[in-house]
Amino acid sequence: MTFFMKLREQTRNFIMSHDVWVTRVFKGILTLIALEVIVGSFGYSEVLSQKWIHIVIAVLCALVPMSAMALVIELFLVIELLSLSRTVALVAVIFFVVSYVLCGVYRAKDYHNLPGITVAYQLHVPYLLPLESGLLDNVNEVTSVICGATISYFLKSIKDHASQILDSAESISVLDILTEGMITNVMYYVYLTALVVMFLTVYNIKNMNIAHSWLLAVASGVVSEFLILLAGYLLTSRTSQIPWLIGGNIIVLIIGFATNYLVLDLDYSRAQKVQFEDDEYYYYVTAVPKIRLVEESKEIKKITAQDTMQLGKGGRTLE
Repeated sequence: MTFFMKLREQTRNFIMSHDVWVTRVFKGILTLIALEVIVGSFGYSEVLSQKWIHIVIAVLCALVPMSAMALVIELFLVIELLSLSRTVALVAVIFFVVSYVLCGVYRAKDYHNLPGITVAYQLHVPYLLPLESGLLDNVNEVTSVICGATISYFLKSIKDHASQILDSAESISVLDILTEGMITNVMYYVYLTALVVMFLTVYNIKNMNIAHSWLLAVASGVVSEFLILLAGYLLTSRTSQIPWLIGGNIIVLIIGFATNYLVLDLDYSRAQKVQFEDDEYYYYVTAVPKIRLVEESKEIKKITAQDTMQLGKGGRTLE
């Protein structure tokens, strides 16, 4: 256990001492992954499929805030959709604009959830972002989760009907896709409910006055989302999705525990309940100390020739 604590402290110290560069590299890698996933999942534009464009965009996004990075990814996605259909691209822009307005009204700041959940959906782990938002942010982020989930399912429906859109002989409109793929699709509501329930479960449990609340929040969030989606797949006879659901949740569970390991450092074995009062209130506080590793102190003594002579006169021998 001490080894893992030391490893965590070393990792956190490295990140803090190289904060700027670690953040930039992290954003650059995330952007590159997002662009590769978008092209691999949609890939309607030959120009945007070129690797050097992805690298240039990733380098530029490494230098800007997360919100700007999210906006660049959204623009990239819209241009991809423009190569498929102007109407589809226009509807996607409307979804993004409405989402930004709603996030602004309800003070949600995780704008990266808007394109991020779409990218994560293509990797079969859309529940990763609601989990991280529930752990690290406030309850306002439920808005960004709802908007991101809706956009991701819309784009999933577009991807499912892409061949019909490209086929001039097929008469299918975006309204038909919205109706069939979302409005009348039970699985959309199951999916949206699962992500929102997961976020709220994680957020509420991690704030409870109980030991290991973050670990319980991660486990409870994953279980609640898993059961809701599992029920949806069984009711809609989509059993082929269950293996992806199991594998994705295992990955999300591991990442959630890793987040707890890196961010939180509380020693629940030394928790204390404290009570005090002032003129108006009684206060009941649970104090949980942080884990502190005692640094090993090594005493180095330098023995000179004079010390050796004095030890020899005293009848002592040096080995």
